[in-house]
Amino acid sequence: MITIIGTAHISQESVEEVRKLVSELKPAVVAVELDEFRLRGMVEQRDIPIVDLIKSNNATVALLNILLSFLQRRLGAEVGVKPGKEMLTAIETAKQVGAEVALIDRDIRITLRRALAEMSLREKLSIAKELFLSMFISGEEIKKEIGEVKKEENLESIIESLKEVSPNIYRVLVKERDAYMATKLLELEKRYGNVVAVVGAGHKPGIEHYLRHTEEIPDMKTLTHVPKRVLTIANLLKFGLPTLVISLFALAIYKGVPIQGSIYLWLLNHMVPTFIAVILARGSIASAIVGALASPLTSLNPLVAAGWFAGFVEAKVRRVTVGDVSAMFKTTGVKELLGNKAFRVLLVTALANLGSMLGTFISFPTIILPLYENTLGNELSALMSRALEKYREAFGV
Repeated sequence: MITIIGTAHISQESVEEVRKLVSELKPAVVAVELDEFRLRGMVEQRDIPIVDLIKSNNATVALLNILLSFLQRRLGAEVGVKPGKEMLTAIETAKQVGAEVALIDRDIRITLRRALAEMSLREKLSIAKELFLSMFISGEEIKKEIGEVKKEENLESIIESLKEVSPNIYRVLVKERDAYMATKLLELEKRYGNVVAVVGAGHKPGIEHYLRHTEEIPDMKTLTHVPKRVLTIANLLKFGLPTLVISLFALAIYKGVPIQGSIYLWLLNHMVPTFIAVILARGSIASAIVGALASPLTSLNPLVAAGWFAGFVEAKVRRVTVGDVSAMFKTTGVKELLGNKAFRVLLVTALANLGSMLGTFISFPTIILPLYENTLGNELSALMSRALEKYREAFGV
């Protein structure tokens, strides 16, 4: 027998409900919507050097993850409940009644990689907008929303809203995990018999559906596969644009086309947006200057980024400590987060990178296309004219 308890992740009511039901039902095993990585994150405090965050594969993604964690902490602070407390309560109560504990959720790293691989640019922007707006929700609104989430009649409309904002995110974060957890629960039922599962209220209908229709559950290899899209638009831009720019400059030099003006414009296009971006992030003048100087060169090298240089300088100027990084993962107020030295360094890193990217896109109409016309335009026109002439001769047109 499988009993599913649907909870709101930052609700004191859910904490008490979990404690009460697990104590009354005394199951052989209590299954919780966690994986090992997330459980460790709840019970352990790990200090992460700021340099590791700056040099992460994507400082913008790191910043987004921190903002998501901050939002969850803030929501929990508003209602006086630590995020994930109902899951920890389920584990604690299971031990008290002598039940085993099973972690049934898919590895969060696999889930995030699948989500990032599947999300379109429009979906990423929509999620970013929703995240930003959520930071300014009042405490009363939060309490009201938590109450609404637990009402089954409202779950369908909430899930439909997620589908509209990001259908791919819905599929990866909700539907796939429903199927994954349903599979784990069936395995636990076969082994233990009496199972109580503690999951977010939004997952309860989907899991119950898969438990009734096991033939619809995808293969586990499919659910845990991380797609490796080598040839993506991002990779084409990352490696293709520098190659194109360097090739055009080299060809122009070879053909004797003046490029001094184009070089000056390339420097200006990258240095100005990067400098402004760092200042908007409330970075130091030193960080803005270093980021601006690095930007024209790093934009031609896909293995380094202007934000790294600006971020390193900002970390030195602000004298960021490991304690600042730890505090960043504990803040619950917007003002407190923005005032955190480590968060400011990450913000400088991410915005400097965006400023440098903007400089490259500005350079398309101002440098790349004119240089293309001056070096290859006439030759291509002549080639097309000769081809057209041969076509006319061949077909007597």
